[in-house]
Amino acid sequence: MTEYYDKKMECISLNKLREIQLQLINKQLKRASKSKAYKSKLPDKITNLQEIQNLPFTTKDDLRKYSPYGFLAVPFDKILKTLATSGTTGSPLFFFYTKSDLKNFIINNSRHYYRFGIKKGKSIQCMMNFNLSIISFCHMTYENLGANFIPSGTGNTLKQIEILETLGAEFCMATPNYLMHLCDFAKKEGKRLPVKTALVAGEPCNTLLREKILNDYGIELFETYGLTEMMGAVAAECPCHSGLHIDEDFYYAEIINPETGKVLPDGEYGELVLTPLHIEAMPLIRYRTRDITRIITEPCSCGRTHLRIEPITHRIDDMLLINGTNVFPSQIEECIYETLSASTNYLIHITEKEGIKKLIIEVELQKNLLENKQSIIKIENDLGEKILSRINVRPKLSFVECGHLPEIQGKAKRIVKDV
Repeated sequence: MTEYYDKKMECISLNKLREIQLQLINKQLKRASKSKAYKSKLPDKITNLQEIQNLPFTTKDDLRKYSPYGFLAVPFDKILKTLATSGTTGSPLFFFYTKSDLKNFIINNSRHYYRFGIKKGKSIQCMMNFNLSIISFCHMTYENLGANFIPSGTGNTLKQIEILETLGAEFCMATPNYLMHLCDFAKKEGKRLPVKTALVAGEPCNTLLREKILNDYGIELFETYGLTEMMGAVAAECPCHSGLHIDEDFYYAEIINPETGKVLPDGEYGELVLTPLHIEAMPLIRYRTRDITRIITEPCSCGRTHLRIEPITHRIDDMLLINGTNVFPSQIEECIYETLSASTNYLIHITEKEGIKKLIIEVELQKNLLENKQSIIKIENDLGEKILSRINVRPKLSFVECGHLPEIQGKAKRIVKDV
């Protein structure tokens, strides 16, 4: 049976939803115009939703240009919390939140977590980074739902398992790669985790990894997608596992051609652009996320009417250019998991000599495989051919014993540029 945190809004008619979006977008235009970054750049209002396509985009470069206070649209004495991006694609960017922003964060995220089964009497262990991260807000959502929140943070895998065993949390929150590492580590220690449901976020979750965690460890994964720029979780799965629902009364979503900026028809892959509809402190207009996805047009059997997107698999900023060929790390990961197993650790090395780049992939294997020459030859041939057919680049493969590469602590760091 489908459960809703707010059925009236989650199953609202599309016509009514579009009316609400138009009203909220116009409120956001007035708010945003108070900031230095948007001053004199926005119209007073739009008369229909199609007109949003005439508004300027906002990019991460814009955020850097006006950092830290150029997008602030309220007096500083209204700011209650400050967070920052991880800085993985440049210097960290700071974001500010008012009392109203925090209230809306709780409402939006409570919808997501409630559909996963998190409610009064349940316990969730959060194994994610809290340092200036939007994750540090999560406790407010769990408190609102009446759930017991266990903020164990990242890393120290043995300690994580001990806490899980002692407290018996049936839910956990982690990056998908760290969750896989945690499950494998527990298995080697002869332990079985009490967790039945996991919320995964922070990085893409490929299908093979999801299936392995479910089939081998009995843990059902629910993926969420969010950005600090958007004040947290923008979209999340429902129990149907047929895409991520965007709460459209909180976000207006578009899919654009990343090269031309033109809005694409529903169903086509492109860059996700988001306009938050409630953010008070830093209201961003048409923010380019750099994430590639598509809108799923078929209705969801859960009954929710808000649009769905496919899980994010590619990020434009992660794209590697190898001698004229565009390569996404997720494509390589898919090949490794298809050839070996979803629990295999690996690193992608990019080297350059005299203007020629080389792709070297270092992959962990069990000791018994490393000692079997025929197995190594077969894996090298199968994996090399699979990667070549997927990305049109033949990599050099290097195999090392399990435990040789850095242990995954939170977000998996897969790229090493030796240039």
